[in-house]
Amino acid sequence: MSDDFSLFDRRMRWPAVVSAVAGFGLGFVAVFAQRTGTGADVPWVYALPFGALAAAFLFGVMYRNLSRQYG
Repeated sequence: MSDDFSLFDRRMRWPAVVSAVAGFGLGFVAVFAQRTGTGADVPWVYALPFGALAAAFLFGVMYRNLSRQYG
């Protein structure tokens, strides 16, 4: 990875927003699917860790791809 391209670079603002929105959206979809598919009363709070994990993964993939492009 390049030394001049960090996680907090200006070019990473838009990928951070996209990964947060998509990650937490996927977290809520996961909980919604469990609630409707099984009929279980799964709390909506469970969507937060799922969303945070998905957002971190998406941000990591975007960072890797952009660091290869700019590095």
